[in-house]
Amino acid sequence: MLKTYKHYNVAVVGGGPAGIMAAIFAARADASVVLLEKNEAVGRKILATGNGRCNITNRNIPISRYHGSDITFAEPIFADFGSHETIEFFESIGVLLKEEDRGRIFPRTDQASTVVNALRAELTKYDVTIHTGFTVKRLEPGEPWHISDENGKQITADKVILTTGGKAAHQFGSSGDGLFWAKNFGHEIVPIHAALVPLETTDDFVKDIMGIRLVAHVSLLADGKLIASRDGDILFTHYGISGPAAMGLAREVDPLLIAGRKAELSIDMMPDLTAEKLDETIVGLAAADGKKAVKTLLAGVLPKKLVPHILATCRIKDNQKAAEISKSVRQDIVSTIKDFRLGISKVRPLKEAQVTAGGITTSEVTPNLESKIVPGLYFAGEILDIDGDSGGFNLQWAWSSGKVAGEAAARGAISLF
Repeated sequence: MLKTYKHYNVAVVGGGPAGIMAAIFAARADASVVLLEKNEAVGRKILATGNGRCNITNRNIPISRYHGSDITFAEPIFADFGSHETIEFFESIGVLLKEEDRGRIFPRTDQASTVVNALRAELTKYDVTIHTGFTVKRLEPGEPWHISDENGKQITADKVILTTGGKAAHQFGSSGDGLFWAKNFGHEIVPIHAALVPLETTDDFVKDIMGIRLVAHVSLLADGKLIASRDGDILFTHYGISGPAAMGLAREVDPLLIAGRKAELSIDMMPDLTAEKLDETIVGLAAADGKKAVKTLLAGVLPKKLVPHILATCRIKDNQKAAEISKSVRQDIVSTIKDFRLGISKVRPLKEAQVTAGGITTSEVTPNLESKIVPGLYFAGEILDIDGDSGGFNLQWAWSSGKVAGEAAARGAISLF
């Protein structure tokens, strides 16, 4: 026999950033709200964002930093609740913020737990009922909706918001459950693939330089032609390359490899200097001490572990003196630093991705995030075919879409009475 909980105006399925925001704003709009989460606590995925620091948003949210079949769909949602409103919201619930490079906004504590704790307190403040360990097995539309878990526990609700994410980071519960339900209800699903994920290389030498971090300009080439580029941090690993600038190119890599094209990265390891200025710098260093070995000179310019690879690429002997290198060799050094090539073999698995591209096509969703196919069903966050670059853009989409869906579902539920 089913154990039935009380009836709610709004049921939110998925306790990640979009789900928490939807629950808070639905409750603020005077709806009775239940938040259903398969994990043992809500907000687990937030704890992992920004390397545990939680890059809450970005000061600047241009639509060009987002991707999907129709990114203009997100514009009115950001107009309703953008980065300015997000900053005000978090500061109003007690999270002091700070701005770092490239407009990234973090909690002053540098702890994602600060954000999660404040959000949980807000859920409590507005009497949101939370059921954790609740994996939805039955989701039946109607007046009301019927929702039950694998243990037969059941609730009913006037409106349902799916905020279960894509398929990135399986360890935090993102297994595509909501996409399954949406597809069963007749929604078209734009195929899911990793958007922000590390890349594996065809070059074994990366094992020798693993652990090196750089701020770089990274370009993705296909058969020598430029496909896309990103600026930011990169990290060399035992299998290839990670870091926001490299991971941000992952969405374009899979289609190239599937098409049988040669994919490679061109890394400008000193983007703040032109080739001419870098050449002048090396000339100056060599002139200051011509007896110094080239490897010693370069160790003052680049991370030491990179130097042997630069020497090998430019065919420079290990003991060669700085005064002995020719202009053409010096230009080879400059070219290697400004155009460091890595062949790409594949993207890492979805479980390592921070975000997935694809999801429910936005053409089947209204501007207030209600399904055009199933009345009373709403969506928010990564489950939709909208995703952003690294730098606070994906969390901003979660906050914005969660707020809009939560308020809309509450209005719809309350208008029934």
